[in-house]
Amino acid sequence: MLPESVRNSVLQRINSSGFDLPQIEQGESILLEDEEEEEATEEEKDDLDKYDLLQKDYDRYGSLIPRPFGYDLFKNYKKTRSLSVESAPADYILGPGDELRINFSGSLQASRKVKIDREGNFFTRELGNLNFAGLTYQKAQDELNRIVEASLIGTEASISLLRLRQIQIFVVGQSMKPGSYNLNALSSISTALFESGGPNNSGSLRNISLKRSNKVIGTLDLYDLFIRGNSSANLKIQSGDVLLINPIEKQVKIFGEVNNEAIFELKENETFNDLIVFASGFKPLADKTKITLTRQSINNEIFVKEMSSEDLNKFPLMAGDSIFIDRLPSVSVDANKSRRESVTLEGAFVNPGKYYLKEDETLSNLINRAGGYTTEAYIDAGIFLRASVAKREKDGLLRAADDLEKGIARAIQTGSFSQVSSPDLAIRLIGNIVEQLKEARPLGRVVTSFNLEDMKNENLALDILLRDQDRIIMPKKKSTITVSGEVLSPSSYVFSENLSFNDYLNLAGGLRDGADKNNIFYLLPNGQATKPSRSWFSDSKLLPGTVIVVPQDTTELSNLAFWNAILPIFSNLVQTLAAIDALSD
Repeated sequence: MLPESVRNSVLQRINSSGFDLPQIEQGESILLEDEEEEEATEEEKDDLDKYDLLQKDYDRYGSLIPRPFGYDLFKNYKKTRSLSVESAPADYILGPGDELRINFSGSLQASRKVKIDREGNFFTRELGNLNFAGLTYQKAQDELNRIVEASLIGTEASISLLRLRQIQIFVVGQSMKPGSYNLNALSSISTALFESGGPNNSGSLRNISLKRSNKVIGTLDLYDLFIRGNSSANLKIQSGDVLLINPIEKQVKIFGEVNNEAIFELKENETFNDLIVFASGFKPLADKTKITLTRQSINNEIFVKEMSSEDLNKFPLMAGDSIFIDRLPSVSVDANKSRRESVTLEGAFVNPGKYYLKEDETLSNLINRAGGYTTEAYIDAGIFLRASVAKREKDGLLRAADDLEKGIARAIQTGSFSQVSSPDLAIRLIGNIVEQLKEARPLGRVVTSFNLEDMKNENLALDILLRDQDRIIMPKKKSTITVSGEVLSPSSYVFSENLSFNDYLNLAGGLRDGADKNNIFYLLPNGQATKPSRSWFSDSKLLPGTVIVVPQDTTELSNLAFWNAILPIFSNLVQTLAAIDALSD
């Protein structure tokens, strides 16, 4: 009943303690048995990341963690089965199934629609049987001119391609959807790739073989097409061809001060210089003398080496390598600093973006430097995020998870769970809490005022001193109140000055049976959490953007010896999740 990661950890703790589990009779199941579980779908997972403003896709340098290059191009492709064609290239080879129109002009006025049959023939009453199969479109036009000139005096004829024939090809290997595909006769290797969904996660973009009559007649490197715009290897396919997507051999990640951060596939003899070409070159502030290579060995040891681009180009790259390009140190306004510190402004600022800090710059100084707020800014809901605070919060959550796992193991060994009326529910609930504690990514939110007048006139202590990599988000004015937790219909509701705290609880359908009525709290738009008084339920008004949180009743677990120590941790987690919900509104 515990999540798999928690179950394994608790089982290890029990085994390491030397405590024997109680004997069970045949036919019963062991609570901590390591069972295979079906992989949960994305909808079933408690995906905290969709609310996470810090986003796990950002590394400690503030850079977006890249994805494999090129694969996203296949996801947005819209399939087409159209066989009609506006014009055909001069080198298109006609064959059985193509539909043509023959137009006669001059002394004979006529238009004939014909289709090339299996033998390559078609018939017109003016010219009889003709065979154009195997001829290019241009040569077919020349042949038609020759025949008309000899047969029909004073008449000219032109040919046009109305409809393309179908061809059947096979896509095999590391394809998203291997199988047989019917395409039009103008299709190329890339057409077949897009129609079949492209390579899967193990499929190469750079080693795609076209086989005809069991012989490889060409190999396509999509990097030539996607990066260099070279389509010479994008061969036309014929009926019966087999497209083989070979597996990836080597991938290397590059990020930091390059124009295109991604995970790129490298061929055997390609070097760091080739990787830089794929990444569209260095950014202007890239430090080419300070490039960090990280490599994980087979025995999980981490190898880290800092070198210049020249040295790295001579260093053989291996599959799984990660390369970070650092930024050049620059001179700040204060000559005593060797590196400029930066802060990011996002949202409803007149000039949002990345700002380099001046010496002892405060929040109000920076906001004024950015032109202040726009008219849409919701100043009461400003968000201030600091990486060092997020790290401290994460450390605290991990320590709490560790304490909880120890408590679970101890409770199982001593039989404490038998003291509650629903031990299965208790174990499942606590296990889910541990899993959330481990996976949660704290915001690192610092509650502060964003009112410039308050910072200027009333309390200078409110004007927080900025640090490197701080992130400031100013949301637009909100128009909703969110009710979450143990209510019948948790959702966001349109804000109205005429509705009270209790009115919004009623809009959410009221409290569930398992709600903890005595510990309902709310989060103000600025991130502060507080519990309402009893009179507050019906009398007080709310601010737009407030989140009302109704926690689950934990009375059933109060008999457990370790639960009183865990309850504050659980409450903090609920508040953290509610804060993330509030920010995502």
